Amino acid sequence: MSVLTAAVVLAWGCLALLALAMAGMLRQLRELQADVAQLSAPAWHGSTGRRVAGLAGKGPLMLLVLDPGCSFCATVHEPFTRLAGEHPGTRFEVLSPHDQGARTGVPGHDVRSRVDQELVTDLDLPWAPALLLADTEGTVLTAQPVVSPTRLPEQVAGMLDAQVHARGAGV
Repeated sequence: MSVLTAAVVLAWGCLALLALAMAGMLRQLRELQADVAQLSAPAWHGSTGRRVAGLAGKGPLMLLVLDPGCSFCATVHEPFTRLAGEHPGTRFEVLSPHDQGARTGVPGHDVRSRVDQELVTDLDLPWAPALLLADTEGTVLTAQPVVSPTRLPEQVAGMLDAQVHARGAGV
């Protein structure tokens, strides 16, 4: 093999490695952009302030709305059910428009799961999975997309704290 042929083969090899590296960097950039977009997504105001009879009950309600076709939804279900024990006095429920098969909560934590296509349609949330906070009368206080399974505890705590502060301010 001549020196010129070796140089051309080496140059093409370097270009291939550079192309792979660029593809990896672009993939990471897209993932970061998606994360930032999800974090900066404004709270949904379409249902905020509306009274929904299906959400009324004893104590405030933290509702996890799932979509059967969403693989990300499956990853947040179990961490959500664990949070019920950390927030006494708050009802935790999981809502889906269709039956998602056998999903169970965490033993010792009272998390109701229900299938209600009409309620999901009525709420008209633009994300899946979504968190929704309602008061005892069923008035929707806030709704937002689930950021990640690992950040779910702080997201739920933040929503509940905002509700407590708003109530303390007379809102």
